[in-house]
Amino acid sequence: MENNVTTKKNYSVKDFAKIMDFEVIFDPEKEITLVTPNVNRVGLQLTGYFEYFASDRIQIVGPSEVHYLENLRQSERDAIIDGFFENQFPCVVFSRGLKVDEAFLRNAALHQVAIFRSQLSTSELISDIVENLKDMLAQTVQLHGVLMDIDGVGVFIEGESGIGKSEIALELLRRRHRIVADDIVVIKRIGNVLEGSANERVKHFMELRGVGLVNVVRLYGVEAIKLTQQIELIINLENWDDNKTYERLGGEEEKQNILGVDVLKVTVPVSPGRNIAVVIEAAASVYRLKMMGYNALDELTERLLNN
Repeated sequence: MENNVTTKKNYSVKDFAKIMDFEVIFDPEKEITLVTPNVNRVGLQLTGYFEYFASDRIQIVGPSEVHYLENLRQSERDAIIDGFFENQFPCVVFSRGLKVDEAFLRNAALHQVAIFRSQLSTSELISDIVENLKDMLAQTVQLHGVLMDIDGVGVFIEGESGIGKSEIALELLRRRHRIVADDIVVIKRIGNVLEGSANERVKHFMELRGVGLVNVVRLYGVEAIKLTQQIELIINLENWDDNKTYERLGGEEEKQNILGVDVLKVTVPVSPGRNIAVVIEAAASVYRLKMMGYNALDELTERLLNN
């Protein structure tokens, strides 16, 4: 693979608040950066227990915490909130449009910590924050190739420039499969899953040598494209080499590592007259069958042993 650049964007709490449409209760002057997609539901910290406290996370305050604090004497409440803010964290988000105690505002100004409010329930808020942060903070790499959805299997087609990746993708489109990206594939690692999408600048366009640029949507309709797709199989195209022995039975599996995730890889030799689109289509079907527990080599081996 060539010209790959791995990036991991930094997001400030202000940027995140805008994306999440939070109500801003206190906006600190200093820039605070988010570093983890995880959140912390404030609980034990209100009892003064701070061992194992995840201070790098967004802190969530819900009705239980507010109700607990409201039932304390003002002096006790102030002491608990003061102690809580002594542990530097990015921001506090109140769920369900809850009222923010004056002690939170005073400490937010003192320690320069952002405070936001959401109308979502606590569980919905946590789920929303984690899902968005996982996507925003994911490691990203841009690779040259084509990403297709072939009968539900995410297939990343790679190979040297000029080997015919886009032409093969065009044939797969004619066979009613869907394209995610051509030429530049943006790959994100979310957990242990690789999710691919198109580069925004060239999304929906294909480059065909001798023809020029093709707008897939205009040519084949919106049903021919897919915005994102999990990458499950890599097809590596290479020119046929008579001196090389190619896998014929599928007994040996090759894998390729992308952003720390191993993906099954199949090398397909290209030669004149060989219908590579059909071969890739078959490779995707074989992969899908393997995921369902079927292996043709195992069946053949068993048949030979029983005869």
